[in-house]
Amino acid sequence: MILNLEIPGLVSILITLATLLIASYYDVKTREIAEFLWIPALVISAILTYLTVKPNTLVIIFSLIPALLLLIFMLFGLIGGADFLAMLLIGISTPYLNVLPISLLTLLYSLLIPSAMIIYNFAVNVVRYWDAYLMLDCGTASKWVLLFLGRPMKVSSFIKSNFLYPLTVPRCHLDDYDVICRTSFDINEDFKENINHVNICLSKGYLKYDDYIWVTPALPHVFFITIGYLLALITPEELIYSVFKVLLGI
Repeated sequence: MILNLEIPGLVSILITLATLLIASYYDVKTREIAEFLWIPALVISAILTYLTVKPNTLVIIFSLIPALLLLIFMLFGLIGGADFLAMLLIGISTPYLNVLPISLLTLLYSLLIPSAMIIYNFAVNVVRYWDAYLMLDCGTASKWVLLFLGRPMKVSSFIKSNFLYPLTVPRCHLDDYDVICRTSFDINEDFKENINHVNICLSKGYLKYDDYIWVTPALPHVFFITIGYLLALITPEELIYSVFKVLLGI
């Protein structure tokens, strides 16, 4: 979709794109984005939207719904604050409809890569790591979820990795060793601390370098949101209508 906008609207979009690209760089490199990076774009976009674009109030509300959803996830510690701020910026700077709100279309696009990774994980785990899965002792009914969310990795590789979080968390005590299975991790968790725990278990002989540990990556969601925003801006309305017709069987 090529937005037919006046200069203020285009300026707002360009500022948003520039901010998202800078944030994506830091997201991919360090998984950490400073909050102050978003402030100039949020302020300028809010002013341009309020004084110049003057969109329909209902459209603005719809445009901010994806940001509200991510705010809820952030409050539960499921995503970082940068994901919410990125979607908030898009909702404020681009309160337009391309059949769907641009912000909602952005969110849907941004979920395509993680969704594809879930399918890929399942296929690889069933074909290549099924024996490792059967040997896994979680003692919980959620064990099957690991097939979709992560993959086994040798301990020797895990202790050299970055931005990977264990779904099977080893815990070594004075005279005991156990493994805690989980299906998510706290976004504020330090992956280096998990590596330290594994190293402790290695030093005590509870783990071997050839043992497997199930891991999941900390994904650069702001980078995915940036890709989704670009796709949302250029997607023709006719294509979205066609998708709706197929889904509705019209």
